[in-house]
Amino acid sequence: MPTQTAVVDADRTTIAAGRGPVPARPAPTRVAVTLLGRFEVRVDGHTIASSHWSRRHSAALVKLLALTPARSLHREQVIDALWPGLAVDDAAPRLHKAAHYARRTLGHRDAVVLSAETVRLCPEDDVQVDAMRFQQLAESAVQSGGVAEAKGALAVYDGEVLPQDLYEPWVEQHRLHLGRLYVELLHQAGDWHQALAVDAADESAHLALVQRYAERGDRAAALRQLDQLDRVMRHELGLEPSERALDLRRRVLAAAPGRSSTSQDTAGSAQAALNATYSREPCCGSLGQSGDG
Repeated sequence: MPTQTAVVDADRTTIAAGRGPVPARPAPTRVAVTLLGRFEVRVDGHTIASSHWSRRHSAALVKLLALTPARSLHREQVIDALWPGLAVDDAAPRLHKAAHYARRTLGHRDAVVLSAETVRLCPEDDVQVDAMRFQQLAESAVQSGGVAEAKGALAVYDGEVLPQDLYEPWVEQHRLHLGRLYVELLHQAGDWHQALAVDAADESAHLALVQRYAERGDRAAALRQLDQLDRVMRHELGLEPSERALDLRRRVLAAAPGRSSTSQDTAGSAQAALNATYSREPCCGSLGQSGDG
């Protein structure tokens, strides 16, 4: 049985139990990597079965490289992420072995290229990574501030990054960044119900809904939303409602039942309260968006 060092140059040697070297066929035209909500790779339209990713580090190497904009990292960055407790010389054979099995799974020897201290994923292929596409669309939408742009970016978000790798430290930064972008887009699009599904303690989303109900003259719905916020703050977080929420409650209660509060009273207070919340939370979008109902 070959030793670990025997697989350092996986392109030149026979690995493991008679499988032979990686096939030297032409690179595929298209590679699609899914990282949002799940891990999946499609090569020329064909999905690679999850059972083919049985070697954890070969899959992790593909995921790690796919999460970088250029799908390229310095060798030591890869080693620090995937084998943080090992010295470079000790981890190098493992990196080469993981790269070899990643090549085998992806189907060609240029799928993972190690050269000049750099590790690259499919450098010659047409590669689409859903997480990177979402990030580009989201950052562009945030910069534009438009509702349509925010909704367009939200349409490609299929879930958090690699949920099956929840405790891998190298995923966390990407998960947090894309998660914050997702919430920011929800605010920008005015999708307050989904914002609360993500974070039930999102005060600005609660207050935006209160404003919406108050503007419609639905005092009962506005008070129910305030009660929900109160329960979350008091019973789940152990916090008192903010002065903004208390002031908004007073004004909703002061409005006559059935009266639309767009008359510079409750609506104006809600707008002021929300503006204060937004000034405190710079990730949140403008209240001027129409959003969901």
